[in-house]
Amino acid sequence: MKKIMFLVAACAAMVACNNGKTTANNEGADSAVQDSAAAGDSAVYEGLTPAADVAGIKYRVALAKDSSNGFSVSESYMKSASETDTVYNYTGKYQVVEKDVKGKKNTYYQFELGKDNKTNFLVVNDSTLRLVNSDFEEPAVNTKDMNYDLKLK
Repeated sequence: MKKIMFLVAACAAMVACNNGKTTANNEGADSAVQDSAAAGDSAVYEGLTPAADVAGIKYRVALAKDSSNGFSVSESYMKSASETDTVYNYTGKYQVVEKDVKGKKNTYYQFELGKDNKTNFLVVNDSTLRLVNSDFEEPAVNTKDMNYDLKLK
């Protein structure tokens, strides 16, 4: 009986350890390998945006260069400038939206990041995407300290 209890306790300890990784972090490792393999076939944008409850949200957006409109988005919630708290990864097909906002016609990329969660990026130019709200409006403040831009890598 002692051997069985010891075996059960050892199994429980191994499952519980998981090296401090969350499920999202474990998935992130697999998708990072896939993203790097497809890097030649995609345009990759990266940037750190402000956030209320964490040091920032680091975005990595990979867009397929073909007509499939495929995307891969990684959202890393940062504890500090160099330490990641949680990582969420999404893939799918993005929508290209042409919209007049405040009298100006703009192009936006819209991503479905989970159920009922659409995220919009303004195409500023060939090398910059800017995170915008659900009404496609740009942030009121976009300075060096409060930057919502993702740059082409």
